[in-house]
Amino acid sequence: MSDRAFRTPESFYAESVTREMLVDYLTERGFTDVQDNRKFHGKVESQTIHATAPTGERLVIRVRLCWRRRNASETYSAAQLLPKVKNEDWVGTLQAKVSREVAEGITHSLFVQRELNNTISHAALVPQRVLVEIWCAQRDISSALIAEGRLGRRKKSHAMNGASPTLWLNDEHAPKVIEALWKNPQVLDLNKLPRNIQNWEHAGVDDTFDDLPGMDYSLIGSDESVATISMKSNIKRDPRVRKAVALRAGGRCERVGCGANREFSGFLDVHHILGIEKSDRYWNCVALCPNCHREAHAAPNRDEINACLLEFALQYNGHGQPAATAVSADAPPLAP
Repeated sequence: MSDRAFRTPESFYAESVTREMLVDYLTERGFTDVQDNRKFHGKVESQTIHATAPTGERLVIRVRLCWRRRNASETYSAAQLLPKVKNEDWVGTLQAKVSREVAEGITHSLFVQRELNNTISHAALVPQRVLVEIWCAQRDISSALIAEGRLGRRKKSHAMNGASPTLWLNDEHAPKVIEALWKNPQVLDLNKLPRNIQNWEHAGVDDTFDDLPGMDYSLIGSDESVATISMKSNIKRDPRVRKAVALRAGGRCERVGCGANREFSGFLDVHHILGIEKSDRYWNCVALCPNCHREAHAAPNRDEINACLLEFALQYNGHGQPAATAVSADAPPLAP
């Protein structure tokens, strides 16, 4: 993606939100040892992810983001493969780019479309060896449909977007073009993989202060939906903090006077008392049951609750054991 004049701060922000989602997204679908590598080229960011697939194959994935959504009425999904071609040599220019990436060790491209409600609606994992083949198929199918007058006012192939080779993930007006991607046996539709959340400390169940309030109900629900991941915050967290807090809590709510526990994983949430944007540290976090977590965010006396939680958590200011005994039982009791 080039640093062109039409790139706005909003577009750069939207891009960063999508990129931050991908490690958790892949992990939930059975990928392991997921490593996120970013590079900046001026304002433009590139992303390469190293991961082990559920099959055991080690992959090096170049992330290619689809055009960002500007409103809920947009349903098409496409991603540029290059800013422009050289001397009208579409295939040669594209093949040269793919060959360079293969020489760098890239094995796959991941095409991603994020929706306005922070779900990933399309995620196609495409081996580099078939990328040009799929682009050519989309180009030829689109050109044939245009020649038959079946694509309305469109005068040029989908795949030839201005001077930019473009791969399409969705276009309800041209499903045959899209089939060239999704029906290729080498392409993996990641949204069709089963989600694999086994331990709460890997499930993204921590928070910032603005996670809970407010929801646009017009975005809720769908027909014939596929499994997607919804992210609550784009602030990066250290999974070791969640794990350490879980071990400290021993399965019980850490709010003094509560201590609720259940015999299954996923019961407790990690609450960042001062907000994760201020500190993602062991001594800014407590493990809370769902009731106490909601009270810490929404109760009229939430400031008092969080003050007591912070007093408790600060006992662990850098150490695995408390520096003093726990705070007294004067913390606000749970509502019945």
